[in-house]
Order: sequence, then structure tokens, then C-alpha cells
Amino acid sequence: MPHDAPSAFTTDIAWPISLEASVHAPGAMSDDPVPYAGPDSFTFVRLRVRDADGVVGDGFTGRFLAPEVAAFLNRLSDTINDLGDDTIDKAMRQFNPRGMTGVVVSALSALEVALTDLAARRQGLPVWRMLGGKRDAAPVHVTCGFPSLDDDALVDACGAEIARGAAGVKVLVGARGRSVAEDAARVTRVRDAIGPEAELIADANCAWSLESAREMVQAVARVNLAWLEEPVRGNDPKELAALVGMGQVPIGAGQMEQSDNRFAQLIDAGVSVIQPNAVFAGGFGAAIRAAQGARAAGCQVSPAAGWDAINLHWMCGAMEHGTVELHRAQSRISRLLRPSHVEDNGMLRLSDVPGLGLDPDEEALAECRVG
Repeated sequence: MPHDAPSAFTTDIAWPISLEASVHAPGAMSDDPVPYAGPDSFTFVRLRVRDADGVVGDGFTGRFLAPEVAAFLNRLSDTINDLGDDTIDKAMRQFNPRGMTGVVVSALSALEVALTDLAARRQGLPVWRMLGGKRDAAPVHVTCGFPSLDDDALVDACGAEIARGAAGVKVLVGARGRSVAEDAARVTRVRDAIGPEAELIADANCAWSLESAREMVQAVARVNLAWLEEPVRGNDPKELAALVGMGQVPIGAGQMEQSDNRFAQLIDAGVSVIQPNAVFAGGFGAAIRAAQGARAAGCQVSPAAGWDAINLHWMCGAMEHGTVELHRAQSRISRLLRPSHVEDNGMLRLSDVPGLGLDPDEEALAECRVG
């Protein structure tokens, strides 16, 4: 896989730096869409990096083991300034020498994003321009088909997004105890409602055995899915290859993968859509590296697992093509971060506000801080 993707621009930072990581768990808002998962789904880690000139950068990672990730980042404050240039690569070698995934990679994802935000602010550039500035907007796939919606409400939600200009919609399957046949019927109803042109994605979030996934592939073979996302447990490459071998539905995967090797395995399995997310994969550089490998192999690239405020920057900075997921259930996080990009007729359009273009609601973040 190519390795020319940028990592954090640490040479543009005034050292030494300080780190402060915190965990936040925003509650539901009155106009939230119906949630699809447990109450921890919206917990996240925020990292603030401050350099010697007082310039601050923000980084984020998701909910998994959030207190442990934050604790590791806060301990890292004692050693980070000894690493110098190539900070992320050196930290990865020091704290993750055997290429494992989990707490360390999640933490370094937030750190790399924060350092990049800081460096961009120092230069007075938005991150997307610093990462290459390929385009200033990307089309969206809207995740709005939540399992807790009944069939009629599901159809209405998906139809409304297409009417607003979305390139496609994502329906979550493999949840709420529904059978494969029930999920296939729901997906088929959405296709009938949105017409043949709009892209339709079914996302199982690694819920099924290979047998159940095969059943789903057969059931929706004529629905014209853009792809079936993460259908099998653990994103098992051999099982994904078996589904690809059926030749009936494109397969997508990769939203929470955390190593080059795992992305390479997905590509080798024949996955059609690779879906790196910078807040999990190791930061912007790792996500771009995975995307470059995917494009070289003829795959599409479309990050998933939310965090459009982060992923939009690398997708527009480094990639000339590809959609970004807009996850309606993450609106409670977006309201805290207040990104400057705008939703415009099915596109997410970036601004020239320096860095990530965020205007965090510090009072609201303090209110939902955990611990």
C-alpha cells in the first residue's frame, strides 16, 4: 500500500506542547432522530493540544474504551515532547510495537488530528487545504434508516433525505431482533420509495454469521444496493471474500479498522468500498494511506462511522472522488463542535476557517464531561 500520505505536520508546531484529554457523553436533544444503539454510542474523547505559543488544536476519537483512551493521552503528556519530529510514527513504535489495535491507536488518532488542526491554525489554513485541497465539497450518503423506526417511518425518513438532494441513504440492518427476511423487506421498501437512481446502502455493523449474510445477499440481489456494509462478524476477510465471490452485491467495510494490514486484507478479499475513519484509523495520514491503497486496487472510498466534521477534511483534501457519511444520529455531537461546513443540496461544503473549522460550545462540553 502507498505510504506517501501526510502525517501530522509537527514541524509547523512550536514545541513543547501540552495535552488535555476529556470524555464527553452528550444527552439526547428534543429533535434527535430515534437512536439506534445504546446510550454510550455518543460518548467520545476530546483532546486539546496547546503549543508553546498558546495555539490550540482539537482532536477526537470515538466511544470505545473512552476513559482508558483519555487516561493514556493524559499520561502521554509526560513523554510527548521527547519524541520530536515524526511524533505519531515514533509514538506508534514506542507504545504499539507489535501493531496491535485498540486504546493506543484510538488515542494516537485523536493526537494526530489535533496536531494537524494546530498546525493548520498556525498557517491560517483549513485542514482540507493543507491536506491537498482537491475539492471544497463532497456528496453525502445520509445514515437515517434507524432500526427503531417502523417500516413507514423508515420509508419517510429515507425519502425525505433523497428529496433534499442526498446522493444516497443508509439503512441499518441486523438489529432489533429482525430476521434477514424482515430486513430485506424493509430495504426493498426503501428502494421502491426512493427510485432506482439514488444510492441505497444496507449496514449490518458486523451483526451476522456468514450463513445469514449469504441469505441477505440473495434476498437483496435485485434491489441494486450501492453496497452491503460490514455484514459479517469481525469483518472476517475470508467470509467477506465468500460474499464477494457470490457476485451479487458489492461489499463495503473498514470504518473502525486500525492498521494498514487490516485494510490490505479487506482489499485482498475483494471488498468494493473501503471506509476508513480518521478518528479510529490513526488520524488523517492513516486514513489517506488506506484510501490511496484502496484506489490503487480499484476500490471506492467512503468513510463511515460518522464524524463528518473530521473525515470531510481528508476526503476533500486528498481525494478527488468519494462520498462522506452524514450520520443523523450524531447531530448531538455536531451541535457541541459547531463545524463551519454547511449542508448544501446533498453536498457538505467546506469553509476556509483555519484548522478544522470548529467553534466548540465550551459550556455545553463542560456540562456533558464525564469524570
